[in-house]
Amino acid sequence: MNHPLQWNRRSFLTRSSLASLAAAGFRPRYLRAAQLAAQHGDIYRQLGVRPLINAAGTYTVLSGSLMPERARQAMEEASRSFVRLEELQRAVGARIARLLGVEGAMVTSGAACSIMLATAASVTGADPEKIRRVPDLTGMKSEVIIPREHRNGFDHAARNVGVKLIEVETPQDLYRAINPKTAMLYFTNIYEYKGKIKRGEFIAAGKRAGIPVFNDAAAELPPATNLSSIVHEGFDLVGFSGGKGMRGPQSSGLLLGRKDLIEAALLNNNPNEDAIGRPAKVGKEEMMGLLAAVEEYVNRDHDADLRLWRSFMESVAGDVRGIPTVTAEVYVPGAGGHPVPYLRVAWDQARLGLKYADCAQRLRDGEPSIELNAGQDGLSLASYNLYPGEERIVGLRLRGILRGAAKQA
Repeated sequence: MNHPLQWNRRSFLTRSSLASLAAAGFRPRYLRAAQLAAQHGDIYRQLGVRPLINAAGTYTVLSGSLMPERARQAMEEASRSFVRLEELQRAVGARIARLLGVEGAMVTSGAACSIMLATAASVTGADPEKIRRVPDLTGMKSEVIIPREHRNGFDHAARNVGVKLIEVETPQDLYRAINPKTAMLYFTNIYEYKGKIKRGEFIAAGKRAGIPVFNDAAAELPPATNLSSIVHEGFDLVGFSGGKGMRGPQSSGLLLGRKDLIEAALLNNNPNEDAIGRPAKVGKEEMMGLLAAVEEYVNRDHDADLRLWRSFMESVAGDVRGIPTVTAEVYVPGAGGHPVPYLRVAWDQARLGLKYADCAQRLRDGEPSIELNAGQDGLSLASYNLYPGEERIVGLRLRGILRGAAKQA
C-alpha cells in the first residue's frame, strides 16, 4: 500500500508535474496543498472525469457540496438493512421537525421536488381521488400566484402538477388575483429584493385568504438560522436543498412546515404508486444521510466556519495583490446572496490583455481544474466549498496567470 503522501500513476499531479510546480516557484506549503488535492477524486479519474476545486458555490451542475463523514457513514450503514420506506420517512421527518422546532418535515429528492410536492399538497390535500387525478385538475384548484420577478426555471416543478402560474407585481395585484381557484402562493426567497411585494405582505395575503404560502429557499443556507426562521415567519411550507449548504446527499431536499400539508405531500410522494411523486424516489440511504447532515449542521460552530472561510479568501487575495492593475476585495454579498465571505478579483482587461472569462477558462482547463465565477466586474470566488489547503492552489494558479499576462502586456 502506498504511503498517503506518495503519488500513484492515476494521480492528476504526477511526480514530474510536482517537480514542475516546484520549478515554477511554488513554496512547500503549496506543494503540500497540491498533494492533498491529488488524493481526492481518484474514483472519477478512473472514468476519465476530472475532479475539481470548487471556488464557485454549491451549484448542482458542480455536484453541490461535500458530505461530512457522519453523513457518509450513516448512508453506508443504512445500505445494510431493509426497512419500510413510509415508516422511515415519517420517523426521519419527525426527528428533523423536533430538531428544527417546526410542525412537520419530510425528505424529498431535492429542492425542486419540494416545490412540486408543496404544490401538489396545496392542490389535493389528503384527498386520494384528487391525488390520483393530478395533473388533470378539472374542477380542482388550479392556480398558483407568484410575483413576476420571482419566476425562474425551477418553477417548472410547480407546473408539473398542472397548475397555471399567475404573475403579480404589487400587493394590490396579489389581492385581486386571489380567487376560489387559487391553490397556493409561491415565493422565491432570493428574489424578494427584486420585487415590490415583501415577504410579510405575501404571508399576510395567504393567511387572510386561507391559502398555503410556499417559500422556495433552496440555496438559503447559510445562514443556518434560515432552516427554522423562515418557517417561523409564517410560511406554511418551505423547501430547502439537502445537498448544498446543509451538506447532505446531493439528491436530497427538505420540505418543512404545517403538519397537515406535510402529510398531504407524503401522500403525493413515493412510494405511493399512483401519485405524481412516485418517480421522485428517496432511498433509505438518502433519508438517513440527510438526517445525519441536519443533526451535524444544527450543532456546528458556524462562527468558526465564517472565520475559516474568510481566511481562505484573504489568502487568495494576498497572492494576487501587487500585480499591476489587479485588485482583490473580500466582501459579503448583500440582498440575494449568501452572507459569507467571497472574493472579487478584478483588473484592467485591456491593459493586461486578459479577459475575465478567458482567465476562468484557463483555471478550468488547468490541473487541478478550478471553478469560479466570471462576471462583468471581475472574478468572484466563493469560500465555503474549499478544502483547507485548496485556497493555496487557487491563489498560486491565479497569480501565475495574472503575472504571466502582466509580463506580456
